Amino acid sequence: MGKGARTGMNCDRTRASGANGYCFDCVVHTRAFCAALDSAALAKLETLQSVVELQSEETLFMEGDRAVSFFTVLTGALRISKLLPDGRRQITGFVLPGEFVGLSAEETYVDHAEALTDASVCRFAMSDLRRIGAEYLEMGGQLLAMTNTTLTRAREHMLLLGRMKAPEKLASFLVGLLNRAEATEQPTDPLALPMSRADIANYLGLTIETVSRTFTQLSSDAIIALPEHNLVRVVDGEALAQLAEG
Repeated sequence: MGKGARTGMNCDRTRASGANGYCFDCVVHTRAFCAALDSAALAKLETLQSVVELQSEETLFMEGDRAVSFFTVLTGALRISKLLPDGRRQITGFVLPGEFVGLSAEETYVDHAEALTDASVCRFAMSDLRRIGAEYLEMGGQLLAMTNTTLTRAREHMLLLGRMKAPEKLASFLVGLLNRAEATEQPTDPLALPMSRADIANYLGLTIETVSRTFTQLSSDAIIALPEHNLVRVVDGEALAQLAEG
């Protein structure tokens, strides 16, 4: 991890909130990569983790930093991006509670990860993760399944960028967020949008004006409601799903 990624971070190993220890009381334990572990394995894993606190817009790691750590999001959300040859940055994904980031087959990270909001992440050394994964195959299986889900999401994003109509892109984005929120036991009514309109526009390959106009259009069509700028309530789920399917 580069020096710039460390600025302002607060790493705390003493946040256990119950008699069994922090990992047993973890808010995302049942849906994170470690969900398959029994109590003995979880206790061993707990000795290897540390919690990193991030402020909004703070960098977790940068593209090209040595890939020495692996992270699970506990609270908040992260933005994942890549630097393009022309110097622009393309947002490639968002990481929500219970999801992971930082797993790399290379010696360095291939993405840039930063906090969308104030966030906390659980950090493991990559070497510890490989060792525990080899010892507890069920955890390796859980991690593989989550990795496959991430790859599927990346493929869907590529297809999404190829769509011509902004309403289809935004509808697909919202349906995807709803599905992920349900899978990670996050609130869906209303659905929180931790990312800005500019982030959404970058991710979908649209302008900010188009994204704002499309939100307004979907609201006018009574497909969604916008109780607040960063909240979406789905009014007509069937219509949203149909729009997402093109």
